[in-house]
Amino acid sequence: MQIITDSSCDLPKEIIEKHNILVVPLRIEIDGKDYVDGIDLSHQDFYQKMTASPTLPKTSQPSPQTFIDRFKEGLERSEEVLSIHLSSRLSGTVESAYQARQETGGNIEIFDTLTGSIGVGMQVLKACQLAIEGFEESEIVEKLKAYRDQMRVVVYLETLENAVKGGRVSKPKEFVSNLLNLKPVVHVEDGYVRVLKTLRGKKKAIRVLLDEMEKKKKDYSDQIVAITHCDCLEEAEALREEIIQRFNPSEVLLTTMGPVIGTHAGIGGLLVCF
Repeated sequence: MQIITDSSCDLPKEIIEKHNILVVPLRIEIDGKDYVDGIDLSHQDFYQKMTASPTLPKTSQPSPQTFIDRFKEGLERSEEVLSIHLSSRLSGTVESAYQARQETGGNIEIFDTLTGSIGVGMQVLKACQLAIEGFEESEIVEKLKAYRDQMRVVVYLETLENAVKGGRVSKPKEFVSNLLNLKPVVHVEDGYVRVLKTLRGKKKAIRVLLDEMEKKKKDYSDQIVAITHCDCLEEAEALREEIIQRFNPSEVLLTTMGPVIGTHAGIGGLLVCF
């Protein structure tokens, strides 16, 4: 079976290469110039360009033709393709995949992760592990649904700057928030991003990430926990150490958040998937 995903998955390159995953890139427009995610725009370059830009970058889903090309490549490798993607409630990526499947034909299963960033990546990684264990495609899909339904993705936002650029928060409101040092924490619920809490101070807000993990369970020794960060490696590493000490996970996967979700999270954002 060949697994395909999109560039919003934020999986490290070595994992993608290890499991021979095919990636469909999304596109980003910054200051009127188009980039292909992961091809001609690295995560580091993206954050530099976003910081310098007076307006928010614009992201767009892959075209059906881009999917057709990847699906054909996947079907050359295997008779079965499992295509796992960013939430249909956050992007039109899944819809493009469905359109491409109609034109491509073949045994192509499309799976909506109902999440973003490394939440997508962790479901891709789960599918790879299940395939290695010898499960059939239909069994993998059912197990992925169960894994998706219990997954939590919680995000700390350092700044409201990107929300202001996007027109969702007024500048006076941002000014008041900055005076009060309010920090929002959001989570992905039913495929949508929703505000979980807004707290005064960074330490309290980041503590929410750990508290949400503890609400789910206290021992993660049988589970991988994943962190993505928006150009704030030091804070991400500190969070990883706290998670290791407090929850003893089997592994903590740490990587950068890409443009698709990073555009909205902004510099300093931290995401935990568990």
